Amino acid sequence: MSYTDPMKRAGVIILVLSLLSTGVGPLYPTAVSAQQSDGTVKDQVNDLNSEVKDKQSRIKDLDALIAGYRQRINDQESQQTSLENETILLDNQIKEKELSIQRDKTEIEMLNIEIQDLETFIATQEQRISTQKDLIADFLRRVNQADEVTTMDVFLTKPSLSSFFDRIEELKRLESDLGDSIDKLKDVKDSLEQTKKTRDDRRTQVADEQKTLKKEELALEAERNFKISLIDQTQQSQQEFERILYELQQQQQSTAADISSLESKLKDTLDSVDDALARGDVLLNWPVDPSKGITAKFHDPSYPFRNLFQHPGVDIRASVGTPIKAAAGGYVAWNKTGSMYGNYVMVVHPGGIATVYAHLSKFVAKPDTYIERGDIIGLSGGMPGMQGAGLSTGPHVHFEVRQGGIPVDPMNFLPTIAED
Repeated sequence: MSYTDPMKRAGVIILVLSLLSTGVGPLYPTAVSAQQSDGTVKDQVNDLNSEVKDKQSRIKDLDALIAGYRQRINDQESQQTSLENETILLDNQIKEKELSIQRDKTEIEMLNIEIQDLETFIATQEQRISTQKDLIADFLRRVNQADEVTTMDVFLTKPSLSSFFDRIEELKRLESDLGDSIDKLKDVKDSLEQTKKTRDDRRTQVADEQKTLKKEELALEAERNFKISLIDQTQQSQQEFERILYELQQQQQSTAADISSLESKLKDTLDSVDDALARGDVLLNWPVDPSKGITAKFHDPSYPFRNLFQHPGVDIRASVGTPIKAAAGGYVAWNKTGSMYGNYVMVVHPGGIATVYAHLSKFVAKPDTYIERGDIIGLSGGMPGMQGAGLSTGPHVHFEVRQGGIPVDPMNFLPTIAED
C-alpha cells in the first residue's frame, strides 16, 4: 500500500478497520472453527500413526522369526547329506520364505498407511494455503476499495481525533500480523513441497517392495515344487536319493570327456555349421524368450540344492510346451533322460562350446544330426511330476553352456536383458 497523502492513508486504514470490525469478514478463521478442523485431522493422523506402529511391531516380530529359520537353515546345511536332512532343509526354507512374504506384505501395508497419512497432511495444508490466500486477497481488495474514500469522509466517521490515531496504531499491528501470515504461508508451502516429495518417495518404495514380494512368491513356489519333485523322484528312499546324486556326478564327468571326443572327430564339419562360432565369436541366442524371467542364475545362492552342488546354468521361465531353440548351430550329441535333468539335450558347437537344455516335455531334434541356430530342439516342461521333468522347481528350461566340458556362466554368452 502506497499513498502520497498521509491523511488519506490514515483514512483508508480506519475505513478498512471499520469494515473488519462490523462483521464483513475476519482476516483469519475463527478459533472455534480452526480447533474443530484441527481436531478432526489430528484424530485421523493419530489413528494412522497407531496403525503404522502396529505394522512396525509386526515387522519386528517377523524379522525375529525369519532370523530363527535362517539359523536353522544354516545348522541343517552343516548336517550330513541325506534325504531326511534335505527334506527338513527344504521345509525350513519354505517356512522362511513364507514369513518373508508376510513381512513384505506388512511392509507394503505400512507404507500405504504412511502415504495415506501424508495425503491427509497435504490436503490439510493445501486447504490452509487456499483459505489464507483468499483472506489476504480479500483484505487487499478492501484496501483498494477504501482508497476511493476521501479524507473528509473518514474524519466524519470518527467521533474524535484520538480515536482516529488509536485506529492507526491498530492497523500497524494488523499490517504486521499480515506480514507474519504471508511469511507463515511461505513456510507452509515449503513444508508442503517436502511432504509431497516424501509421499512420492514412499510410492517408489511401495513399487520396489511389490517387486520384491513378487520375487519372494516365485521363490516360494520354486521351493515347494522342488520338494514335490524330490519326493516324486526318490519315493522317499535314501538309496534312490544317493543314486540320483551319483548319477549327477557321473553325468558331469562323462559330459566333459564326450564333448572333447566329439569336437576332435567333428571339427571340420562343426566349423561349417555356425560361421560365427567358428570365427571365434561366442555370442549365443536365447533358447527361449527370457522376458518372463530368470528363475535361477549360474551358481545361484538361493538354489534349493545349493548345499549339494552349484547350479550349473540358468533357469528360464517358460510354460509347458514352449518351443526351445538351439542357441547356435551344432551337432546333437544326445537326447537323454535322467533323474536330475529329466529329458535333456546336449548340442556340441564349434569353438569348444557345448549347450545343454534340460527338463523338456518332448524331444524334437534327433541325436547324431546337425542343426542350425534357431532350430527347435524340444518343448519345455518342468512341471513337477510330469514325465521328463526330473528335479524341477516348476515349468522352465534349464540352459547350460560348457566350455572345454566345464559349466560356465551362460550370461557371458547371451544378449543382455533388462533386470526387473
